[in-house]
Amino acid sequence: MKASKLDELRQDIDQLDQEMISLLAKRFQLTEEVGIYKATHKLAAQDSGREQQQFDKIRRLAESRKLDGEHASVIYRCIMDLAIARHKEIEQAHKESASIL
Repeated sequence: MKASKLDELRQDIDQLDQEMISLLAKRFQLTEEVGIYKATHKLAAQDSGREQQQFDKIRRLAESRKLDGEHASVIYRCIMDLAIARHKEIEQAHKESASIL
């Protein structure tokens, strides 16, 4: 039986979901390294100046691809909030291990 157009579209979405998860995993691996670097060098877990630059870039990039810039910003706010929360966890763990020594 031939797959319907809906089935084909869903298969394409499933493929994109796999690629997006792979890219998110790579992104979070890098932000983990950033968190460790920040904790080691006593840098703040959150950098509002960098965030603003990133959001400006994300909006421009999204709009250049015909994606609503505000929608992209909402998605990236979630991603960044998770990374920041992890940076704070790493920072706290680093402080606790330093106080033991």
